[in-house]
Amino acid sequence: MRMSSYPLISIIIPCYNAELSLSKCLNSVIHQTYCNLEIIIIDDGSTDASAEIYKEFQESDKRIIVIKQSNSGVSRARNMGLKTASGEYICFVDSDDWVEPNYCSTLFDLLAEENSDIAVIEASYEDEEGNVVFNKPISNERVFDGKRALSLLLEDSVIQSHPWGKLYKSKFLKDISFPEDLKSFEDYSTLFKVFDKAIKVVKSNDKLYHYIQRENSLSHNLSPETAYYFYLAIMEVFKFWQATTQIKDQKKITKNIIRKLLMVLKRILRQTPKNEMQQEKENIRKSFKTFLKYPITDIGPEYYFYIRLYYYQPNLYTKLIAKK
Repeated sequence: MRMSSYPLISIIIPCYNAELSLSKCLNSVIHQTYCNLEIIIIDDGSTDASAEIYKEFQESDKRIIVIKQSNSGVSRARNMGLKTASGEYICFVDSDDWVEPNYCSTLFDLLAEENSDIAVIEASYEDEEGNVVFNKPISNERVFDGKRALSLLLEDSVIQSHPWGKLYKSKFLKDISFPEDLKSFEDYSTLFKVFDKAIKVVKSNDKLYHYIQRENSLSHNLSPETAYYFYLAIMEVFKFWQATTQIKDQKKITKNIIRKLLMVLKRILRQTPKNEMQQEKENIRKSFKTFLKYPITDIGPEYYFYIRLYYYQPNLYTKLIAKK
């Protein structure tokens, strides 16, 4: 593939203490069949051998740009990558993961063929040995108008709120930044802002991104404090959705938001004594008032009951959750 005949894609790779996975990640990126790449590695204050690894790659591949910053979190790393990127298109890869050789070419072809604003591919969710640990729902829909794609993103099923596995026209990421005050789930509270700008989105079911779930990942170790960050991200999504009037499938979105809120609440209540995180628990309780307006036909009897029980009788709800 001739570099001069295709537009530049900027691949942004946040990196923090990724010595165990970085070589495989970078090998997969530099061997893309789409060659006109700008590979931006943001070293977020790594203290392991990550620097030795990416310096070796940089010596043999001039497309690699390294930006160093003090440890400030993945949001600031991604934001720094966006500021540095000069490509017409933006793509993300996490340093824990790796991609198939046709990752970028497939995304670009999808986007170009349909004249879309965002292209999406599927991922294989694997453990460190390469075993598939999760299969997400697959849809046969291929092309979506912006509102349909946004609706699916808010449902968080067919299209999910990961920055990776997607190719964006760079103009859609202007004036958008990942929230640096959230220590986790920053992508969940960001991607809907990008999709809200899109007029057309295209998707392939090809699994070209390998998402590696490690034992020390957030999904395995969701602490009460981390769960509360997820709560904040969920509520930001909910506030956005409430201000958007053109989205269909509102029942599915509402149920998905309530499901996530109850999951967060359960994690916090089960893992903290009564006298810990009192303000956070009260904030969640108060926010449930907004969901009292939804009828049982919209959210189902279980969510209808739990929302009311925690809002009116939080102590009783806590005892009920503790027994399950």
